[in-house]
Amino acid sequence: MSRHAYTNIDDIERSMEAMASHKAGRDEKNSLMSSSSSSVKSKGGKNKRKLARAKSVLPVKDYESLDYDVCYNVPHKQWIESYSKYTYKHIALMRWIMVALIGIVTGTIAFLINVGIHYLRKLKYQEFFRVYDLTRDSGTVFLALLVIAGFNVFYSIFAGILVAIEPIAAGSGIPEIKCYLNGIRMPRVARIRTLIAKACGVLFSVAGGFLVGKEGPMIHSGAIVGAGIPQLRSFIWNKLRLPYPYFRDDKDKRDFVSCGAAAGVAAAFGAPIGGVLFSLEEGSSFW
Repeated sequence: MSRHAYTNIDDIERSMEAMASHKAGRDEKNSLMSSSSSSVKSKGGKNKRKLARAKSVLPVKDYESLDYDVCYNVPHKQWIESYSKYTYKHIALMRWIMVALIGIVTGTIAFLINVGIHYLRKLKYQEFFRVYDLTRDSGTVFLALLVIAGFNVFYSIFAGILVAIEPIAAGSGIPEIKCYLNGIRMPRVARIRTLIAKACGVLFSVAGGFLVGKEGPMIHSGAIVGAGIPQLRSFIWNKLRLPYPYFRDDKDKRDFVSCGAAAGVAAAFGAPIGGVLFSLEEGSSFW
C-alpha cells in the first residue's frame, strides 16, 4: 500500500474524530439548553403559582385607595340638577333612618355580647362550685381548679379557631378602621363573617379569663354594621340584592362607617358624646 493511501486513511480518521467531537459538543449544548429552559419553565411555573396564591390570599383590588373626593364634572352637575327638592328631603330622611338603625343594631350586639359573657362565666363557676363541694371534704380541691382551667382552655381554643377562620378579626380592629376611614381599603375588614368572628371571639376571650376588653372589638363591630346596613347588600350572600339605590359610593359608606365606630364606642363605654368625639378626633380625617 502506498504512502498516499496511508495519508488518506489518517485524514479520514482525523475527520471522523472531529465530527464525533463536534456531535458530542452539540449534544451537550442541547442538553444544557434544554435543562436551562426546563429550569426557567419550572421557575416560571413556581412564580405563577406563588402569584396566584398571593392573589387568592390578599386580593389586589382590596388594597386600592377609596375615592372620597367628589369629581365635579358635567355628568355630576347634570345628576345634581336632576334632583328635586323632594329627592333631597327623601335622601336626608333615609340617612337619618340608617344612622338610627346602625345605633340600634350596634347596641343590640353589645347587649348580646354582655349577656353571653355573663352566661359563659355563670356556667364556668357553677361547675367550679359543684366540684368544690364534692371534693372539699376529701382533700382534692385542686380538681375544682382543673375544672376552671379546662373551661378557660376550651373558651380560648374556640376563640382561636374563630381568628384562624377570619384572621382580620384578630386584635382590637381600631387600626384597620382608622385605615379605612382615612382612605385605605383593607381586605375583608367590613364583612359579615368578620363581624361574627369578632363578636364571638371577644365573647369567648373575655369569658376565658384573658386580659382583654370589648371596647376595641365593639368599635370594629359598629364599623362593620355601619358599612353593611346602609347598602342593604352582602358580599357573602350574593343573592341579597334589594331594590335600594342609595349610598353606593365610597364617600357615603365612609360616613356610615364613621357613625358605626362612634356607636361602638357609645355602646362599649355608655358615652354617646365620647363616641362622636372619638370618631371625629381619632378615626376620620374627612368629615
